[in-house]
Amino acid sequence: MTPEELHNIFGAEKDFWWYQGMRAITDALMDPLFKGRGGMGLDAGCGTGYNSLEWEKRHGLRMFGVDLAPLGIQYCRRRNFDRSLAASVMELPFPDNCFDVVCSIDVLPVLPDGGDVRALQEFARVLRPGGWLVLRVAAFRTLRSRHSEFVSERQRYRAREMLPLLAALKFKVIRWTYANAFLSPVAMLKFRVWETLRREAPHSGVATPPPPWMNRLLRRVLLCEAAMLRRGFRFPFGQSFLALAQKPASSHNT
Repeated sequence: MTPEELHNIFGAEKDFWWYQGMRAITDALMDPLFKGRGGMGLDAGCGTGYNSLEWEKRHGLRMFGVDLAPLGIQYCRRRNFDRSLAASVMELPFPDNCFDVVCSIDVLPVLPDGGDVRALQEFARVLRPGGWLVLRVAAFRTLRSRHSEFVSERQRYRAREMLPLLAALKFKVIRWTYANAFLSPVAMLKFRVWETLRREAPHSGVATPPPPWMNRLLRRVLLCEAAMLRRGFRFPFGQSFLALAQKPASSHNT
């Protein structure tokens, strides 16, 4: 993540439609299990710390965070998220079996080859027996955009690729779905046609907010998806893949 994009994220996370909507979608999966539950949580790839602080307030978790970018940790400290440090998700500086929840939000797609497997192994290692993994990754290579290039995204996933990775580590996937589904046709047109015709260079997708009316409209689309997920719906396609998975109750893990 470039310093420029971390600056963009820090300024956009509170009000930008995508961040608001995707938080609601993630909460739709997490709330039935975690709301008010407490425990120790790790935000693996915490960025500027916004999500970590939201999970502390919403779920009563005592969150810790790691991010490879020192600037990200500086932003965490500006938010008073002091339990954060610069470290790699592929080599977590924590002992075995110490967290009740590990959250990884859009981190695996930017790791080098093989880094996703290594990171998942680390998540399994630091989770306590019976602990939970909340995972979100970019989905479907055909939806890769100029923004994807700008943030050095290397990989996008489908369920048939991610679910075996989790199963190999003995994770039991309790629920999975795609998300940001309703806007996928628009995204496909924009990324595959419009950006190509205009020969756009890689650029941030969050540096410039849309007009307020559009921001509200796009947020409502994602809030609609979140409401459907709360009722048990699973989307068969979308720009993100989410999974809620549990480590075995036995401490023996691959």
